[in-house]
Amino acid sequence: MESYNEDQEGEKISPSENADLAERLKDISQDRLVEEIITLWDEVNNLELELIKIRKQNNEGLKNYSSGEDRSVVASYEEKLRVANIRITRLEKQLQNEKIRRESLNLNLEKIKKLELENSNLLKNEEELMVLIIDMERHIEKLVESLK
Repeated sequence: MESYNEDQEGEKISPSENADLAERLKDISQDRLVEEIITLWDEVNNLELELIKIRKQNNEGLKNYSSGEDRSVVASYEEKLRVANIRITRLEKQLQNEKIRRESLNLNLEKIKKLELENSNLLKNEEELMVLIIDMERHIEKLVESLK
């Protein structure tokens, strides 16, 4: 025998389907049909009881939540939020410190570049002066030789 399902609800049975159903049911004994009907009624009743129980639990859950039985859960989440806010504040301070450190580092790098450029210029001047001194020494040697 076919079992009842939700898809069949609200559907109208045509006369030909009704006749087919009647033919199939004739082949099944009355005792068997009664057992099937009782079983289906039991299933429907059990489902209705389960539905009532679930609705009752949902209503109680809403009442409990609003009455404060879940305060520990709320307190737990508030504590987690407080800890998260502390971590956020600490990370923001670390970020600010890192920005300051990098700005300082950039300033120091600029100073180093200026000093390197100045050093390079001084080395060039020194080299030019050395060349000049060597040239002067040669001239002095020539003068000394010419005086002899």
